[in-house]
Amino acid sequence: MPEFLHFGPEANVGLYLMLAGALGGVDCTVSGRRFSEYESGIGNGQVHIWFTRPETGWCASSVR
Repeated sequence: MPEFLHFGPEANVGLYLMLAGALGGVDCTVSGRRFSEYESGIGNGQVHIWFTRPETGWCASSVR
């Protein structure tokens, strides 16, 4: 995500990348539900999102 580094994102977008990786990276097919409005606190933006784990797993290729 080098195009975002120009804007000085918090932790160089690391928090988002860890979340995306934990959910399966590019193979993740699950959608999240937003639980809050976008908030700005101490210079960073945040929103609360809930991801319900599908029975078939986080990724379309999961076999469980």
